[in-house]
Amino acid sequence: MSKIGLILCIVFGGLSSKAAEKPNVVFILSDDQSWDDYGFMGHPHLKTPNLDQLAGEGLLYERGYTTAAICRPSLASIVTGLYPHQTAVRGNRPFMGEDVDHRQLRRNKKLWPLAQEQSKTMTATLANAPSMVKQLQENGYATLQTGKWWEGDPLDHGFDEGFGHAIGRKTMEPIHHFVDKAQKKAQPFFIWYAVFLPHTPHNAPDRHYLKYKDLAPNESTARYWANIAWLDETCGQLVDHLKEKNHYDNTLFVFTADNGWRPDPNQVSWYVRSKKEPVEAGVRTPIFLTHKNKITPRRDKQTLASNIDIAPTILQACGIEPDKAMSGLDLRNPEVIAQRDRIFVDVYWDNIRVDALGDLDNDLIARVVIDGWNKLIVRPKSKELYNLKNDPDDRRDISRQDPDKVQELSALIDDWLEDTPIIFPLSP
Repeated sequence: MSKIGLILCIVFGGLSSKAAEKPNVVFILSDDQSWDDYGFMGHPHLKTPNLDQLAGEGLLYERGYTTAAICRPSLASIVTGLYPHQTAVRGNRPFMGEDVDHRQLRRNKKLWPLAQEQSKTMTATLANAPSMVKQLQENGYATLQTGKWWEGDPLDHGFDEGFGHAIGRKTMEPIHHFVDKAQKKAQPFFIWYAVFLPHTPHNAPDRHYLKYKDLAPNESTARYWANIAWLDETCGQLVDHLKEKNHYDNTLFVFTADNGWRPDPNQVSWYVRSKKEPVEAGVRTPIFLTHKNKITPRRDKQTLASNIDIAPTILQACGIEPDKAMSGLDLRNPEVIAQRDRIFVDVYWDNIRVDALGDLDNDLIARVVIDGWNKLIVRPKSKELYNLKNDPDDRRDISRQDPDKVQELSALIDDWLEDTPIIFPLSP
């Protein structure tokens, strides 16, 4: 071998070895899915074979929770490792008036420009916040955003490339191209796979819908289940591609949902008592981590996990020290997680008053603490206490029977707010 050839061999061999030392990361986000609507969570009818296999090969927390009951603040928490009241990303969009249909703002030529400006104010609060994506990029990771992303241009938030809502529903090709490019550069990669499923529209192909048409109690549920099967199919395609490219063994998969969903039996693509609410159907989600030969498969039925833990977990798995402002823990260590005892949730309205972001109580629906099997929901004018071991769907309020427990858990929420203040400016 020539001297130049030997040098190139050493250089590129060193790069490959260095890349191999760092795991690839695939973050999978289910969008609007109830915590028990998975095969691996024991659903009697739903089939999710690909997610079942992935979860079975990893560490599964059955009692995981989101930090919010709607998408945008939940996703912001996953990226920053902060709670919604800290990031000031508390809702999905700015409030533009009582009589405004906020879902139709794009069609309102008068209000839409103003809504965009106010939305930028919300996004700007993340400019100086921690970001696992930016930290990964700064440490040599190739980073790809696919599917749902609320905070403006993903390239401004640590992603090298971004691809919208067509991913999964129409194509997986952008992921294939991205993986190939990272492989050629001997770069470890991070994929944000927020496939926008089973989120509405519940319009899965008939190959999925027909499986549930006569099995579900109503059309709304059948179409929702079909979208879940569609999500599972795309996850299988993603995993299979990484196996074909020999990346599976060196890839950490992290799975969670942004918030829950219970289909309205009377209206397709609508929900009841779940999304936007502090109930279990709105904020509970399974969380699992799978990394072959690195994480021992295990099912944890008791330990409380939170989406607030995802950013520090991914960073530490990649050998990166998380930003000090991140208060979450490393989910790879269930014994350490179990010592925490409790987790917290913020729930604000989906349309929030941007001019009142400095007021933590403005637009608040509820704050929640889950302490062991006790759950307290603190609303602006009431408090509800539940024992989740006996009442897993939080239907029976026992606050009157145990006022001492209400007081104890209320104090925990007060302490939590004091320990997690707004620490980033509300404007650029």
